[in-house]
Amino acid sequence: LTCPKDALAVMVDIFHEYASKDGNAHSLNKGEFKEMINKSAVKQIKIIMCNRIQKLMIDLDSDKSGEIDFSEYMTFLASLAVVCNEYLLESMKGCQKPCK
Repeated sequence: LTCPKDALAVMVDIFHEYASKDGNAHSLNKGEFKEMINKSAVKQIKIIMCNRIQKLMIDLDSDKSGEIDFSEYMTFLASLAVVCNEYLLESMKGCQKPCK
C-alpha cells in the first residue's frame, strides 16, 4: 500500500503534469482533463468517465471558468474515491474472508 503522503504527492503531480500542457499549470482544460483520464485511470474508470467528459467538466467547474482548477480536481478525486469504494464493497459481497 502507498502511504498517504505519497498518494497526495502523486495526485498533485498528476494534476500539474496535465494542467501545464497548455502553459497554464493552474487548471485543466477539457482536452487536458480527457487526456488525464485516458492515460492515468484504470480501465473500469475510463469506461465510466470517458463517455461523460462534457458533463463532468460542467459539474466539476463550480466557478464556471471553463476549466477545472485544483480545488475542483480534488472534488473529482474525492467523488471518484467514493465510487471506487462502493465498487469494492459490492465486489466483496459474499466473501467469507477478506478478498484480494
